[in-house]
Amino acid sequence: MASTSTSPTQPIRYRGIITTATVLGAGLQGMDTLLAAVALPHIRGSLSLTYEEASWILTSYLIAVAIATPPVSWLGRRFGRKRLFLFVIAGFIVCSMLAGGANAINEMVVYRFMQGIFGAALVPLSMHILLDVYPREEHGTAISWWSMGVMFSAIAGPTLGGFLTEFLSWRWNFYVNIPLATLAFVLIYFFVPESSDNKKRPFDWFGFVLLTICLGAMQLMLDRGNKLDWFSSPEILIELAIAITAFYLFIVHIMTSDEPFVEPAIFKNRNLVVGLCLTTMHGVILVGLTGLLPSFLNRLMEVPVLTIGLIMAPRGIATALASTTAGRLMLRFSPKYVLFTGMVLMALSLWMMQGFTPETETYHFVVAIIIQGFGFGLFFVSGNAMTFATMPTEHRAEATAFMSLMRKIGSSVGVSVLVGMLARNAQYNHEVLSQNVSPMNEVFRHRQLPESWSLTDIQGMAAFNQEVTRQSEFIAYLFDFRVLCIVIVLMIPTIFLFRSVEPPKSQTENKKTPIKVSKD
Repeated sequence: MASTSTSPTQPIRYRGIITTATVLGAGLQGMDTLLAAVALPHIRGSLSLTYEEASWILTSYLIAVAIATPPVSWLGRRFGRKRLFLFVIAGFIVCSMLAGGANAINEMVVYRFMQGIFGAALVPLSMHILLDVYPREEHGTAISWWSMGVMFSAIAGPTLGGFLTEFLSWRWNFYVNIPLATLAFVLIYFFVPESSDNKKRPFDWFGFVLLTICLGAMQLMLDRGNKLDWFSSPEILIELAIAITAFYLFIVHIMTSDEPFVEPAIFKNRNLVVGLCLTTMHGVILVGLTGLLPSFLNRLMEVPVLTIGLIMAPRGIATALASTTAGRLMLRFSPKYVLFTGMVLMALSLWMMQGFTPETETYHFVVAIIIQGFGFGLFFVSGNAMTFATMPTEHRAEATAFMSLMRKIGSSVGVSVLVGMLARNAQYNHEVLSQNVSPMNEVFRHRQLPESWSLTDIQGMAAFNQEVTRQSEFIAYLFDFRVLCIVIVLMIPTIFLFRSVEPPKSQTENKKTPIKVSKD
């Protein structure tokens, strides 16, 4: 057991085991989000929920993660990163047990919110520990392995969720966290060294409360906007005003406070700012797609849940291969070109998907999914490497926390906005298509219709309406895919704002000898 404090200048033993332990812990957060997304239709049926009630199972988790992520850097310094890691994993295990046993929507939302509170620290802590363990010249390799594990677990979540839901129960999508989290807990307890930078910096409660109010009001606005007709509702306008006011006060506070909740100096780093923008986009696309694709395949293309998992599996494999390949490519080419290639592949896959029809064969969908997986892998590794290439060590804790925060904000916005657009466009498309359904339409007079369709009796018209509804929803899904494709294309030019320079060393690093790492 590594019981002594370890600084970056000391040899780090068991580096491979530490990498495995931290990546496993971080993967729990992303995988759990997607496991719940796959099981959502079954949870909705089991608990007799509406679509809007069921969406809170995802959004409550996401907003909890967003709220609990900013304090991670302070908590890690105050109590030690290893000790905090063990605590949140233990809490995550307990909340997974409770969520799996929930029998009502109120219980499920509360347990998922608590699960998000504990899960918020998993990703930033794992990245910070790995960056401490590996010397700066090997950070690209460390991020490559970390990205492969995190992305693979997140993208493999739908596959695993499909198997569990089909053969066991949707409850096992939460229970499966228990053995994985327990293994991570044991490995971290015995092999991860404790951090030694325990600074007695006071906690900025005022800044934390302002940021929490801002995030909470923003999430409520996004979740209830579609139901309340957005800005025609006084409630939505109030929530928007609260979010903007709290954010403004938060910015003023951190700029004028002696001990701010967030150190403003980190935002002077151009690479971090660009990386935060791209990370937000990544959250929108990854979680947004994960929420859309299972429902799209199951409800509109009539693909069984188990088959959905098998269809999604190649994306996880492609992501893992691309993540390991990206680290090697960055040794020969500029990370900007690797990042550019990844975003082009992501946009290409969505462009292919927005052209699907109900008659599209599964093969074409799998091809698009594989291209998407390669794009995700290249994007995630090179984007993280570029973001931290110029980041001084003393700002690393805040930077990793805010990277995770922006990814989760993007995830929350993606789920809310895409689901809202889907519902609104499906309703609009149904209205447009229904205008053409009439006995006076010459198309229906001269074409042979299915036997179950009729424009003269009630049962036939009900079957006809069911098909109109199906096609309306199909078109709405395609519109969401097109919007995501456009977002990626618009974000591509930001790649070239990254600075390709040698990372500056902090004053403390200049006084130390290079890191030496002893391998097993």
